[in-house]
Amino acid sequence: MRRLSAGDEGAFLEFYRRHQGGLYRYAIHMAGRPEAAADVVQETFLTLIRHAGKFDEEIGAPAAFLYGIARNHIRKLHEKEGRYVSLADEVDRGHSADGNGRLGPSNGNGRHTTVSVPVETALDGLERAEIVDLLRQAVLTLPDHYREPVTLCDLEGKSYSEAAALLECPVGTVRSRLNRARSILLEKLRPARLGAKSMWARTGGKS
Repeated sequence: MRRLSAGDEGAFLEFYRRHQGGLYRYAIHMAGRPEAAADVVQETFLTLIRHAGKFDEEIGAPAAFLYGIARNHIRKLHEKEGRYVSLADEVDRGHSADGNGRLGPSNGNGRHTTVSVPVETALDGLERAEIVDLLRQAVLTLPDHYREPVTLCDLEGKSYSEAAALLECPVGTVRSRLNRARSILLEKLRPARLGAKSMWARTGGKS
C-alpha cells in the first residue's frame, strides 16, 4: 500500500490481481447484476488509486480498506437504483411459460430458456433450480448490513473472523447479523417452496 500510494504501477497491478476476483464476487452478490458489479469493481480501484494515501495500517488491513471503498460504492448504487428488490416480483420475472406451457428460468435479459427434463426427475430438478434462484433473489432483498455477512460467510466461504476484518466490526456482530439474516431468508423462501410443491402436485409433475 505504501508503494501504491507513491504511484508504483507494479504495486497496483499486484494488489489488483490479488483482490479483483474476490471483490467482483462480493460485488455481484451485493449488486445482483454482473454489469453493476463490474462498475463497482472499476470505481473501487479508481478510488483506491486516488486515495491510497489515506490507508492507515493501524486501523485495518489493506483488504478491509479496499472492501470499505467497495461498500460505499454499492451503497451509492442502491440509493441510485432503489434499495431493495421485491422477491415476489423477481420470482415472477425469473420464470415464464413458453408456447407449450413449460417453465424456463430468465437469463436476466428478458429471455428464457426452455426446460426439458424427464418427468421422473423434473420435480427434484425444478425444486433445486428454483431454490437456488429464489435464494439468490432473496439475498438481494436483505438490508446491506445483513446481506454483507451472508455474502462473505455463506456465499464466499469466509470465516467469521475474516468477514469481521473486512467489514471492520466485531466477530459477535457478524455472527448475530448472519443468524438474523438466515432466519429472514428461511421465512422468505418457505412460502415460495411450498407454492412450487403445490403447483407440481396439482399438475401431477407434468411440464
